[in-house]
Amino acid sequence: MRNECEEMSAFPIDVRSNALSEVVERTSEIAALPQVVFKVVEMTDGSDNSAQMIERAIVVDPGFSAKILTRANSAAYGLSRRVTSIREAVMFLGFREIRRIALTVGMFDLFVGKTDEESLRRRAWWRQSVDTAVCCKLIAEKHNAAGPDEAYTCGLLHLTGKTLLDRHAPELYPEVAKRIEAGFRDIDAESEVYGCHHVQVGVAVAERWGFPEVLIAGLEYAYEPSVNDPFGDLMACVGLADTVATLAVEGAYKQDIEAALAKLPLWAVERLGLSLEHLDELVVQGTAAIAKASSAGF
Repeated sequence: MRNECEEMSAFPIDVRSNALSEVVERTSEIAALPQVVFKVVEMTDGSDNSAQMIERAIVVDPGFSAKILTRANSAAYGLSRRVTSIREAVMFLGFREIRRIALTVGMFDLFVGKTDEESLRRRAWWRQSVDTAVCCKLIAEKHNAAGPDEAYTCGLLHLTGKTLLDRHAPELYPEVAKRIEAGFRDIDAESEVYGCHHVQVGVAVAERWGFPEVLIAGLEYAYEPSVNDPFGDLMACVGLADTVATLAVEGAYKQDIEAALAKLPLWAVERLGLSLEHLDELVVQGTAAIAKASSAGF
């Protein structure tokens, strides 16, 4: 974990580290992404792989294959004919889109609960994760804040730590929710109840998965980076996208613009050189992007 995260922790390092280690070590399912998903992500990283090779990696997983075909045939693309083969879908969607779908499908299982109560809150986190990924990519492209693919991935993964905390001790997360309702920031509420918070857990998981430094840094979105941090713009992009996604879904910015502005991470706004007057435009665009992604099955 990077120095900024250590410096800004509100808990003694030994206490926080012990709690964090316990959460990570007791969650065996986070040791690796599902094999097929990992293979597809690896093969679509820009290296010289053919559509045929990627097709072979996909077709061994019926669920993933179905998702690829659903995506290619979604209303978002408006094709005049149906796509009926994985190879055709791969060629049509492109490697970057296949990579995004692989990550999305691979992460979904982490957000399924054993009870209705668990599933309800985890599905809300999952929806927020996908919406944030969409907004993150939008902001990265519109404001040249970071690589769009990296931004999307960080947005998709940024709440992974929440569901892992919940899996570790599901009986405790309602206590976190009570503190959030009382006005606590989520990372402060989680730290008080669990001894560590979702950002720390998410970073630890990314390190275990062997993710590159740029993605690990992007997951530290809750911290204001130093001026010279090479990944600061990506962190700002994720932090801002998380709030924009919430406002886009809730429509809160239309009801109370001042309250909506107060929710924005101002350091991220300043880091990206944005004006608060442009919030409405950004949320409108985010709303449209989220709606388009939803129509495509995400």
